[in-house]
Amino acid sequence: MTGFVKSYESRLPENFSGRLYFLMRLGILGCFVGHGAWGIVGKDGWLPFFEVFGIEEPVARMFMPWIGIMDITIGIVGYFYPSRFLLLYAFFWTFFTATLRPSANMGMSELYERAGNYGVPLAFLIMSGMLFPWRTWFKKINVQDMMDASRLPAFEMTLRISLVLLLAGHGGLAVFNHHAGIAKHMGFLGMDSSVLNMSVFGIFEIFLAVWVMLFPRTYGLLTFVLIFKLATELMHPIAGRPLDVFETIERFGDYVIPPALIIIYGYIASLKNAHQPIAI
Repeated sequence: MTGFVKSYESRLPENFSGRLYFLMRLGILGCFVGHGAWGIVGKDGWLPFFEVFGIEEPVARMFMPWIGIMDITIGIVGYFYPSRFLLLYAFFWTFFTATLRPSANMGMSELYERAGNYGVPLAFLIMSGMLFPWRTWFKKINVQDMMDASRLPAFEMTLRISLVLLLAGHGGLAVFNHHAGIAKHMGFLGMDSSVLNMSVFGIFEIFLAVWVMLFPRTYGLLTFVLIFKLATELMHPIAGRPLDVFETIERFGDYVIPPALIIIYGYIASLKNAHQPIAI
């Protein structure tokens, strides 16, 4: 573990925790609103997930809008009134929906690529405190609940592993799945979506994931990752239909993790400059 506040420095600054608090809520809002919008629209891509449970198309289409409404509600409530119970639900729901993809024979890379969806609520839950009495699990989480410095290492590691997984997962879609969506985006940019080109793109993302895991504080790395993720995910509506913007919004967790890590590493650097005691 590199450069974290020692446990005896018990409280983090409120402005530091406040920025993380905002980013975590924003990630949940975007993820659930984007996912829920697909339910209301009735995305054809959801049908294989219902088939996993033997649910036929007419029944699946009846359930989709209700799932969409539920997701959007969770996203809005999670932004304005986050609670530990809601975060636990958000983690299990997003992880469950991600596991449906390999269950529907779409490959394990699909599970990893959505780590931003389930990694953000898990990290938020860790930072807000998971060992509180059950009666507090329905109370609103405030900024003050995220000021315990002893939780910062686990919070950072959860976010970093989530970022590694989503980068490696997206790269795996290109290398192992020759993913149709990535091929379409490359074609829109005038690039040949050959096996070689897809492999080069995927290996680059996997290399980027390894770099983030081993050297996350490399200057400019996380800024590049943020721009890279925004650019690749914005290709959904640019190269596809306007409705595909929901794909971009659904991955909001991917976009809040890099700035959250930048804030954390910036805080650690400020402690070093001030000669505060930190664990190396």
